[in-house]
Amino acid sequence: MSKSQLRNNSSTRTNRNNNVPTFIKGRVYSVIMDENHFFFKDILGDFDPTYIGYIYWGKVNLKVGGLSREDILKYCDLAKPYFNWITYTPLNTEIVDLVKAPSNKHYNALGGTHTSAEYFYYPPINVWNNSSGNPLPTEPDIQLNNGNIPLGDYTNEDKVMNTKNMLPFEGDMILEGRFGNSIRFGSSTPKGKNNWSENDSEGDPITIISNGQTPQGSAAIEDINGDASSIYLTSNQNINNFGIASKNFKSLNAKFEEPKSGLENLDAFAQSGTSVEELINGPFQGNTSDFNNQSAEIIEGEERTDTTDDTNNAISDESPPVLNGGYEDLVKIPGKYEDNSRTKRQLYLLPQRFSNGNVLVTDSLAKPLMKMLLSAEKEGTRLVVNSGFRPPVDDIYLNGKSIQKSQKTVRLENLKSKYIGKIKEPWLEQTTVIDPFEGYKIGDPYSTTPQSKHFDPLTAASYKSAHGRSLASDFSTSSATSEGYKWLARHGWKYGFIRTVKTEPWHFGYKPEVAKDGPTALLPYKYEPGKSYKNTTNRWNNVFGEQVPNWETELVEFQEKQAQELNDQIT
Repeated sequence: MSKSQLRNNSSTRTNRNNNVPTFIKGRVYSVIMDENHFFFKDILGDFDPTYIGYIYWGKVNLKVGGLSREDILKYCDLAKPYFNWITYTPLNTEIVDLVKAPSNKHYNALGGTHTSAEYFYYPPINVWNNSSGNPLPTEPDIQLNNGNIPLGDYTNEDKVMNTKNMLPFEGDMILEGRFGNSIRFGSSTPKGKNNWSENDSEGDPITIISNGQTPQGSAAIEDINGDASSIYLTSNQNINNFGIASKNFKSLNAKFEEPKSGLENLDAFAQSGTSVEELINGPFQGNTSDFNNQSAEIIEGEERTDTTDDTNNAISDESPPVLNGGYEDLVKIPGKYEDNSRTKRQLYLLPQRFSNGNVLVTDSLAKPLMKMLLSAEKEGTRLVVNSGFRPPVDDIYLNGKSIQKSQKTVRLENLKSKYIGKIKEPWLEQTTVIDPFEGYKIGDPYSTTPQSKHFDPLTAASYKSAHGRSLASDFSTSSATSEGYKWLARHGWKYGFIRTVKTEPWHFGYKPEVAKDGPTALLPYKYEPGKSYKNTTNRWNNVFGEQVPNWETELVEFQEKQAQELNDQIT
């Protein structure tokens, strides 16, 4: 301040004591933090959130120790926070400045007067110059509690009092929490003072948000590797000691090579030239997709990313069931699992006689599927399910034993070796590169389509397989020749199950609204004698013969038969 400013400041001083608010000091004895505080029950009679943050305070020279609730009501007054733009509640026994100011009962209509006033408190006084806390209990309280003064109902006193002040540098503004968290508005300093000032960036701004402190030193300074977490908003600084959090990439099936420093991966990404559009949407793959021009593999929402979902589901029509899966009856699996829509589903394990190994179905499919399986069995045909519900990412265990691989696991198993360790999440359609290959750099977005390029056998991505939609099953009908296939084609639609993919005679989706129009509602049928099943239209393999039945008539007959069976059961 210049001499002229000092003179001006001195000359304008007048006796304004009557206009200066009178501050008093008070010790905090209780802070109203939630609806469980006795104030709401004993004083107010009901919960009012506008009182959150109020304190009960007593005089600093109060000689009574161990204040009970009754003592607090007797010796203490209420005060509300002075500031409305920051919440900083004091701890018990901290000292605060208080001032009287107009209250919210300023108006006669609210039961007050223009002279109504109440106490407002400022943030705690920095008695110990400690950012974490500045308790100043009374001597009687110290004696009564053997020095262990509770700072609140659940505040961990040891952790709070072991938090260190942040080390400031010239010109810094630092906001410090009580628990080792801070925001520094600073700049680069001369080299050697901190880890963000090792290049020629002196005076350039930096903002550091830090959470947690390292135990070294009597004052705290941010440590990008030692702090629990942090965000550095730099301008021209280099954070020279930066290291990645984990070098264990096994869960990503990646091969990791130790870089010379921590900056190569970041430099490669920065120099890649990836556009924002590519970063968000993935690399450009060709002409814009038009649903109307898609192949016949997309049927009623059953989108197939190539020509198939999982060809290893195509088990021979005559293959015997695997009898080591399932139980005699339908078994409910503990817990719930996410499907393609990220809806949690209850799962059931199909009975052993109807499944090849362990086959799961969701709560939306279990009832209609079991009804169809039992009906076929009653008519002398045993249907065998090869694959039902497959969770997108979660393997399923029962009694500590794996009973169902996820789509993620299957896709990782079928990933071609040349891509292992190259892409971050190969079970998804869109991912990123973690090891340069074929012109791609680290950090580049990457698409795992087409399947034929990346997987053998072809395997749909997590959240894309029909088996994650909760409404599809694969049967032992791969060559469309067995009695099971013929029964499903001729009768499955009556229970809501129809073929939905022209190249997969083993795959039946549950679509009751569509199925009521017959098994060929989605896939047209044509009688083509002399052709192999793969060459027949939609691989129906001439199952309906030369004369296609009248599906409407069959549906009426089926419904009448069901009604009669129900009536027989009742009578």
